[in-house]
Amino acid sequence: MYKPKSKLEYRKFRVRGHIRSFRDLEIYKQTTLLSSQIYGIDLPPKTKGKKLLEEELEILRNISKQIPRLIAEAYGDRFTDFSGGCNKLEQAAQQTSQVIAKLDFLIAAIEHQETQQIFVKLIRRYQTQKRKTLNLKKAWERIEEKRK
Repeated sequence: MYKPKSKLEYRKFRVRGHIRSFRDLEIYKQTTLLSSQIYGIDLPPKTKGKKLLEEELEILRNISKQIPRLIAEAYGDRFTDFSGGCNKLEQAAQQTSQVIAKLDFLIAAIEHQETQQIFVKLIRRYQTQKRKTLNLKKAWERIEEKRK
């Protein structure tokens, strides 16, 4: 079972520097990087049901690229429609869960050990990003409460 190295609690979450745009958000950078890594994955040549698994991998790619998009939109909406921005962060967390579930499926369906290990590492990194996304939402809510 995976144990995180440290707890990522939202109370401990602090902005690390001046954020000028969504591109300065660490979760945006990391989810974009993870999505690009998924795009770089090819299934081994001797995979059973390769055509169907390629379709599943394409679905995974499409889901993964939605996460950074939602984070970027959430950042913009935060200033004009705060609840809409928070909802988009929640949607990003939900999309992250879908990516993790799809990766779990692919791990079970593919017998190639090296590919399975790649997927396991991606799951761990996506789990961290999901927690960070929800922590960012809570931090934004805390800041919004102080403004009121």
